[in-house]
Amino acid sequence: MLFPTFDYREWYKTDVTSMEQVEKLFFQESLSNNFYYRGMANYDFVCISTFYRYFITSRKLNWSKVDVGFNSMVELPEIDMEEYKSLSFHILDDFYDNLLTLGSQEISFESVAYLAQHYGLPTDLIDFSFDPKIALFFACCEMPDKDCSVYMFDIYATVKKMMSLAGQGPSSSIGYMLNKDGTHMTNEEREQCFKEFCTTLSKDGFSTVTPIISGDDIRFGERIINQKGAFIYHRDVIPMDQLMYTVSSSTNYHGRRVYKITKGLKATILQVLSEQFGINEEFVYPSIDQNLEIIKKAVAKTREKFGLPRLND
Repeated sequence: MLFPTFDYREWYKTDVTSMEQVEKLFFQESLSNNFYYRGMANYDFVCISTFYRYFITSRKLNWSKVDVGFNSMVELPEIDMEEYKSLSFHILDDFYDNLLTLGSQEISFESVAYLAQHYGLPTDLIDFSFDPKIALFFACCEMPDKDCSVYMFDIYATVKKMMSLAGQGPSSSIGYMLNKDGTHMTNEEREQCFKEFCTTLSKDGFSTVTPIISGDDIRFGERIINQKGAFIYHRDVIPMDQLMYTVSSSTNYHGRRVYKITKGLKATILQVLSEQFGINEEFVYPSIDQNLEIIKKAVAKTREKFGLPRLND
């Protein structure tokens, strides 16, 4: 077995077999802005990060069945998570050192991770877009002989849940939280604290967070702007699918869907995206970026250090 599978997505699946469905599901301007989208060129792919793929394919790992909820068993690799975390952050630290050496200004750790992800280093970030048409492009731009998928999910669901719990007062399951001066936090202070926990990428922080892109740093990646990018950071042996499409006795989770798009629509979808919306390879991978040379050089140095194959220019 090379990568995990996650059959429980079937509970949330909608088959898309016509352009009429595509237009209704992905092209309408009135679509809710609470959801984010991820496109994958092969429906059989599960939602795992580039670093997860790199880690499990570069090692000989044993596999075993893991209970992912409600006695539902999934075959997963046995990963030493301390080794996993150490290497994933080592790559990011080396990349940032290279950026600074090459003349970059200091940027947030979240922005370092965004750039690493977008320019070819393995990270634990998983790309989403708040524009379903962008996700649709990524679903259709490769593997013309495979059915593809578009995931829909509220990537800030965990943040909202934690903030809601934090705001329930002293009687909540979270209980009292203290400020540095020993005083009890107010509901508002507690909500802000949990928002920071759930949106800050940290070596000692939560294993699953939704980093917020800094407006000051976004100019360092034109790709992020054009792709209307958003990310989930997920460092866990269990694939992201399990969080998005919770194994349970009920599938009535508002907004959580996996759209399975038949391969026969891919070419037509790409044509419509380009002609009507200007979304094509040139748009999602802009070659004009004032920081592109520094980023590419930093990526190349990091890839060389960790024995990763060179990227095509």
